[in-house]
Amino acid sequence: MSQVTQRTEKSIITAMISLLQKKPFEKITVGDICDEALINHSTFYRYFSDKYALLHAVFSYLLDDLLNNTTNSKTIVTQIADFMEKNSKFMHHISPQYQTKANLYPEFRSILRDIVKTKSKDPNSQNDPLIKMITESDTPELMISFIVGGLIGLVEYLEDNDFNVSYDKFIEFAGNFFSQWGKG
Repeated sequence: MSQVTQRTEKSIITAMISLLQKKPFEKITVGDICDEALINHSTFYRYFSDKYALLHAVFSYLLDDLLNNTTNSKTIVTQIADFMEKNSKFMHHISPQYQTKANLYPEFRSILRDIVKTKSKDPNSQNDPLIKMITESDTPELMISFIVGGLIGLVEYLEDNDFNVSYDKFIEFAGNFFSQWGKG
């Protein structure tokens, strides 16, 4: 992929991220995206078939950013809390309560699953209580699914409370829950 192609694709992705900080996904049009990215419609369609394909690329971009810009010493819970704090308006605007046609949580679930799987294979992450639960489980894939479901539940709780739960309280609760559950 040429540098121009990479730059244009990134510009479209970051335009969507910027728009999702301002309004719900369903209210964003391809025209809005083009205006924000300073491109023509034809350029948009050269890169993406529709705004749903773009959203998938946005999630991939955010996952790569999350995995590449965190230290291995951070726990999964801390990484997710960092992501939520950095992207609270984005998360708010993709939440199911603002969508009538699109349920975007399967994409978010997929991102969390990728984070957990990646961290579970990282030798520097083996002290993370969630990773210990996975590596010590007789059924690691089932444990990953369970953990991701719990994390999604925490995100839904944040959403139900308009993301007005403090970063520290989120970390404390999730960390305590998973370490206590892992001991039992």
